[in-house]
Amino acid sequence: MRVQLTSRDPDERGATAVLVGILALFMVGLVAFTTDAGVAFVSNRNLQRAADAGALAAAQSLTQTPGSCDLATFREGGEAWELAHARAQEVAQDNYPKNVARDWGETDFDIDCDPDLKVLIVTFGNQGTTDTVFAPIFGGDEEVTTTQDSEATIDVAPGAGENVRPLALCSAAVGDTEPGEFVQIFYPGHGTKSPPQCPKPKSAGNWWTLDCPEERGGATTVLEDQIRNGCTDRVTVIPGQSDVDTPGQLTVVLEDACPAAPIGSETCMSGDPGNLDAGHIADAWEDLVDTEKESIFPVFCVSPQCSEDTTSGSGTGTVFPVYKLVSAIVCGYHFSKKEKKHSTTGKCEGNPFLAEADPDDSSGNNYLVLKYISTRTSGTHAESECALGAECDGGLRRTRLTGGGGEE
Repeated sequence: MRVQLTSRDPDERGATAVLVGILALFMVGLVAFTTDAGVAFVSNRNLQRAADAGALAAAQSLTQTPGSCDLATFREGGEAWELAHARAQEVAQDNYPKNVARDWGETDFDIDCDPDLKVLIVTFGNQGTTDTVFAPIFGGDEEVTTTQDSEATIDVAPGAGENVRPLALCSAAVGDTEPGEFVQIFYPGHGTKSPPQCPKPKSAGNWWTLDCPEERGGATTVLEDQIRNGCTDRVTVIPGQSDVDTPGQLTVVLEDACPAAPIGSETCMSGDPGNLDAGHIADAWEDLVDTEKESIFPVFCVSPQCSEDTTSGSGTGTVFPVYKLVSAIVCGYHFSKKEKKHSTTGKCEGNPFLAEADPDDSSGNNYLVLKYISTRTSGTHAESECALGAECDGGLRRTRLTGGGGEE
């Protein structure tokens, strides 16, 4: 059987060519659209990164400015506002690659206050113009301008993961902790004399020194290292304090949060009855004075902030519920007879407490000299227990991005 092969009709070959041409045109348009969309996507991503960086940088700038959650301190045109604005612009531009788009510009900057959330809110927006590659060929726009913005918040940090020194401060001695203020925090003389500011420790020899969380060694060398370098584990204030209205209620919240025996937790710190003049411990404090390191101190609550002393137990069994955290520079100290040091230069300029002028036999005159500061510390998602500028505000600040980017 023979099969005869025939050629395709010329009309069919012409129709195929037309179809291929239409498909080719479609594919070129698709590639063009994809290319321009990709360029716009990259531009948007970089604009968002720049907006996030700018908003967070402005928020971090504001952590160095003391103030409550109101706009008096942060009003437009004021020093804090101008510094934060300039910082936002600088960091945003540094985070936006110049080869991606042209005509970069800021679209918005504002500082607002949310008293219900106890936070300051910084908003920052920017835009950039991207040239399209293929869109004009098909009658589209020759350029695309896109805008991205971001929001960052500043509030009182509920905890700290670095620079915490293992020494408790008494709330009556701390007071309102105004940044820039110098204060003498008096301590017991060998556990035998009550300091003028706070109750006498419940066990002789306890200078309100602490073990860092999860550490129960109590060795002098360990205490020296922790004073010099800070605790390695996080310390956090006890939650639930924002719901109380009276000193009595605050006392109940703090005491109920901690057991009778130490557990080495980040909210209920354990006592370490080591003298501050033992071994080389005073050398560690001298190092803090010389280096002007930022330090964070746990505060335990007594009258008038609480209705009574909230510590419990004695000796190594003493438990210090963490009422708040205070940030400061150590500008001097006097421990025992001859362990004394002070600084009146650098960050300690203006220090009125000259420890080295104290007589050597002043064994009952034991104190630290602190200069309160505002400082930014590592973030956490835990709810803040304190409003900006309130009595519980010890100067620690937390900055976070709202809606993406994380926290600092």
